[in-house]
Order: sequence, then C-alpha cells, then structure tokens
Amino acid sequence: MDGEKKRRLKVICNSSPLINLSNIDRLDLLESLYKQVIIPKAVYDEIIIKGKQDSQKLSKLITGEILRVQKVLNTSLIKALNKDLDYGESEVIALALEIKSDLIIIDETDARRIASMYVLNKTGFIGILIKAKYQGHLNLVKPYLDLAVNKGFRIHKNLYNQVLKAIGE
Repeated sequence: MDGEKKRRLKVICNSSPLINLSNIDRLDLLESLYKQVIIPKAVYDEIIIKGKQDSQKLSKLITGEILRVQKVLNTSLIKALNKDLDYGESEVIALALEIKSDLIIIDETDARRIASMYVLNKTGFIGILIKAKYQGHLNLVKPYLDLAVNKGFRIHKNLYNQVLKAIGE
C-alpha cells in the first residue's frame, strides 16, 4: 500500500448479532475486527430505543463512533423487503445495496437468503467469533458459543458440531 491509507470497509450490522455479542460481553470484537460498523435507524431503534438488552453498552459504541447510525433512503425497497423480513433486516439489506457495503452481519435464515439473492457478502454472529479466533482476539470459540446458547442464541445441533469441527475445537 506504500503509505496509502487503507480503505475502511463498509460493514452493516443487524440487531441480533449485536445482541448476541452484548450477551457474551464481546462487543469489543466489532472494533477489533472492523473498526466501525454501520447500523440503520431501525436497528438503532430496536437495540437502543426498545432495548431489551444492555442498551447502555451499545450506546457507548455509538458515542465512541464504533457504531454509526445511518438513514436508509430507498424506502420503496424497504417496503418490498418488509413483506418477507422484519424492518431491521429490510433496512440492513436496503442500506447495503444503497452504499455498496463490503459486508453485512446478519443471522436470520430468510434475511441471509435474500441477501444472497442480491449478491451481498454476509457473515453472522458465529462468523464474527470464528474471524476473531483466526485473528487472535479469541483463543476458543466454543466457550462463547456455549454462553450465547445459554443466553438464548438458537443454533441447530448439527451446525454447532460442524462449526466446532471445522475450527478444530
């Protein structure tokens, strides 16, 4: 890169990965892995305004500009997507297309399927844990995955076993 400043990736996140990271007390991984993550207004409303989770930790990420709230302009696409997805997921996908994001962080199966139809690069909560392990931010994924499951994260047993086998745990 010869002194050229590295371009910051445009990463957009839905609420469930944020909630799961908060539940396992590893919101710090967002900054470690991505520096900054964009959330659409609907996700902000869900995690901060309606905030069933620890919205104080998430608010600190917004204040520290790790999480940046951005309004989605394409309301027609949001309405179309909202027929199959919830509002936050619809805004994540619409915003990703609008700003040509590099990555979306989304967990729900239907949302991931629709994101694939739009050829959006995606990961989820588990993908964040795996990336964090490979980059040296976590020693093991299993304890965090188990903690997330104990706090309400749902994962099929086969997927759970596949993930751990794939990463040698």
